[in-house]
Amino acid sequence: MDKAALDNLIHKHNWLKKMLGGMPQELRSHWEVRNYRPGDVICEQEGTPVCFYVLLEGTVKAEHTAEDGSKLLIAYLTPGEMISDIELATGRAYICTTTALTKSVMLALRVEMYRKWFAADNQFLQFLTTQLAEKLYAGSRKSIDQVSMSLRHKLLRFLYRQIEHYNFNEHVAFIATISREELAAQWGVTLRSVNRVLKELRDRQVIYVKKNQIICNETSRYFIAKELEEIENLH
Repeated sequence: MDKAALDNLIHKHNWLKKMLGGMPQELRSHWEVRNYRPGDVICEQEGTPVCFYVLLEGTVKAEHTAEDGSKLLIAYLTPGEMISDIELATGRAYICTTTALTKSVMLALRVEMYRKWFAADNQFLQFLTTQLAEKLYAGSRKSIDQVSMSLRHKLLRFLYRQIEHYNFNEHVAFIATISREELAAQWGVTLRSVNRVLKELRDRQVIYVKKNQIICNETSRYFIAKELEEIENLH
């Protein structure tokens, strides 16, 4: 990738400045832009990382397949999140399969170039430490929430994380491509419970629901933020 193309990406995705600010110039040309269609596999469970990835656009899911064939949804990743950082730090294979849910765009850097960057850039080392700590915190928070939060609260939190900084001036609506079955699997609840909560929110016109899609707009963000504030102020 040439300097102009990378500069354009940094201008478009302002958060990249923090990540790439100290990257040696001679390594910057090694980034690649990769495009994925819905259903494309980015990383395979038990596979060895060959690239470090940064999600620029779209939504992907990380899912673990158990020995009996059952699937456990671990996380949804949104722009700004990294893939391979934990595996490269620990020297382990992927514990999950990462799959694109929507059209997605990734920055990819070969492992050998990533290791050179890691060794040469203290600013990135500090950035990476913060990101890994946030993942650990989020994992702990998810474990607590799994026990203490209502399904409605979990769903509102899930949606708000994705639309909190979404630019509704650029796009009228945000579409979360996720099935009701996936939501039920994520939180270990029944499909009937998920349908009930979605219907309640749809009837209040907080969200709009189509098959395997939850649609939010600017009004959705306002009402979701308002309800979350009310719920969380009670705790």
